[in-house]
Amino acid sequence: MSIVVTELPDVGITVVSRWIFNCYVVHDGGDGRPLVVDPGLRSTTAAALEMLAQRGARRHVVVVATHGHADHVGGLPTLAACGGEVSLPVRIRDYVEGEQPRSPGPRMVAKIAPVLSEQPRDLRSLTEVLRSQRHIGYDSRATRFEDPPDHWLTDGDEVPGAPDWLVLHTPGHTDDSTSLWNPRARVLLSGDAVLSIRGRAWFTPELVDPSIAVETEERLRPLDVGHLLPGHGRPVIGASVMDHALSPGDRRRRL
Repeated sequence: MSIVVTELPDVGITVVSRWIFNCYVVHDGGDGRPLVVDPGLRSTTAAALEMLAQRGARRHVVVVATHGHADHVGGLPTLAACGGEVSLPVRIRDYVEGEQPRSPGPRMVAKIAPVLSEQPRDLRSLTEVLRSQRHIGYDSRATRFEDPPDHWLTDGDEVPGAPDWLVLHTPGHTDDSTSLWNPRARVLLSGDAVLSIRGRAWFTPELVDPSIAVETEERLRPLDVGHLLPGHGRPVIGASVMDHALSPGDRRRRL
């Protein structure tokens, strides 16, 4: 098992990753409490908790998943059991109540192959995701959330317990796809709405609704992002990250 820890001290965030699966620990969400975003793997969640314990900050953790796929929510039960205050996109509530969620199929997943191949593979992490999928998260066949979250997130909210972070509804990849934006620190936690490839932001081509994804791109491009922290791929840091972001279809033309 290979867990990679990347410190971003200038924005107070630690990235805990295995292969392409990123979990983010914001050490102060604005209320003195740590914020854990996208605890998708139980192994990265455990590593994040251990790191917080070493810093004396394991209690009163705020937890957010940017959408309900297993690779973003697999560690939620672990955090909830430790007293974490969990928030999920409100669209997931519709799925729990019986609506069939839309989820990208294999052909769409194949479109992000460059992201998958850019970092050293850890197939055990993929196995971990598939195992988690049996118990939590949703796909095109079923929704599995045994316990409701403490909060449902809607567009424009401040994250409960982490007021520095605003909730942005950024659908396209999925209908519940959500990003978190800190305008003061100029940090965008983009979930799967924006990935990264070769040091550039890339609006994901892995979509359930391309027309809505265009609206998401139009919303996010004007943001003055200095740190893009994607659900998959490496962080992108620079003075004008979104000015150089790739659209879903133009990677081959512009790289």
